[in-house]
Amino acid sequence: MDTELKLGPEIRLHGATLTAEIDSVGKGTEMAAQKTSEEAVTLHSSHTTFSPVTEAERDQIRDQLLRILASPAFQNSKRYAAVLRYIVEQTLEGEGERLKERTIGIEVFNRTPDYDTATDHAVRSAVTEVRKRLGQYYAGAPNELRIEIQPGSYVPQFRLPEEIAVRPEPLRFTADPPEAAQTETTLPAPRRTLRWVGLAAALAVAVAALLFFTQTARSDDPLVDFWKPILSSSSPVLLCIGNVQGGTATEPYPTELSPTLTLRQFHNSPASTVNVYDAFTLARFSGLLDAHGARIRFASQSDATFTDLQNGPAVLVGLLNNNWTQRLMPKLRFTVEEPTPDKVVIVDRNNPSNRDWSVDYSIPYLNITRDYALVLRMVDPKTEQPVVMDAGITVFGTSAAALFLTNPNDIKKLAAIAPPGWEKKNMEIVLATDVIQGRSGPATILAAQFW
Repeated sequence: MDTELKLGPEIRLHGATLTAEIDSVGKGTEMAAQKTSEEAVTLHSSHTTFSPVTEAERDQIRDQLLRILASPAFQNSKRYAAVLRYIVEQTLEGEGERLKERTIGIEVFNRTPDYDTATDHAVRSAVTEVRKRLGQYYAGAPNELRIEIQPGSYVPQFRLPEEIAVRPEPLRFTADPPEAAQTETTLPAPRRTLRWVGLAAALAVAVAALLFFTQTARSDDPLVDFWKPILSSSSPVLLCIGNVQGGTATEPYPTELSPTLTLRQFHNSPASTVNVYDAFTLARFSGLLDAHGARIRFASQSDATFTDLQNGPAVLVGLLNNNWTQRLMPKLRFTVEEPTPDKVVIVDRNNPSNRDWSVDYSIPYLNITRDYALVLRMVDPKTEQPVVMDAGITVFGTSAAALFLTNPNDIKKLAAIAPPGWEKKNMEIVLATDVIQGRSGPATILAAQFW
């Protein structure tokens, strides 16, 4: 566990220091023992900022951020929500020093690197409005963990709610005491009793805060950690499957079926037809999500709309037959190219000369011996919702990736190669699977990107 508890003349909890200011010399001792509770200073009170140092603390802040973004002050403004989300996430990732006006303008408002901040006030205006809306939010939620942006700064500050505050009697506790207060001295017997009473009170504070911060601690199950962005949403999960129509429409939006279609034509229409292997994949994801209590919506890629993707997390099944999957491809490190009408290649932008991850659609399907898949888990920058993508070059790769994403042992292999904090990161993974007589085997990881 990351939490540090150290008892002695100094008590340290989550980076905040409590020191019993007991002066062992004459009147100083008597004055410290006679301090009233009104003079006590609270631990992590609404008047004291703190820096998150553990995953539990960072999880607590992210949960509070989601509550704020779902509030009326932010839910109808993607612009201000995007600014707040960006600066908080950057700070939690240890990148707070990068939060300058120009950086925010480039990464949030898509400004060019050389844009004129003197004439373009987009960032300053947006942060001012974010600050005002945070004030509106906390006016109705005074006892929640606070995220604040001080005037003249783009780096958020974090403050714990007041109910965490404790005012022990009769000792006075302060954060970050002077060096002199930490000196160990010998006390007369009555003073030692007083000292241990103070330490016991401080320990009670430590235990209470420890319980508070571990409510959202990371799971010991990597499978749950991988799916947590999807499972933690209060909105239904959209399971979106590719169909025959996918990849043929010019725009990734549904086309309405003609009302003059006969029932037979409807049953066999490209918009209504999916590959049976993709259907198996959809069933596998559905079973996993249902087992974890998630609510589910189903849609083909033709039926799903951009609004559907905005309304909650999504799981996208299919690559060439799912236009919503292809919409995410252009800006990823690992992407897909079709150099010929029959050849499909997964390309690594960092190593574009490697063309080994490819499949030729012109060969007999029983002759295919190897397939590849792209797996993606990220927050979609357009919808601001978490999305998981299972995209095989063929259905064999999609099937193998689905097995990988629902198998605890396979996700443990992913966690073993992932960087610290991978549970909170976006990720893109290239998988390979051997195919024998039209049946795919287990997937193996070829490459991965975390950010």
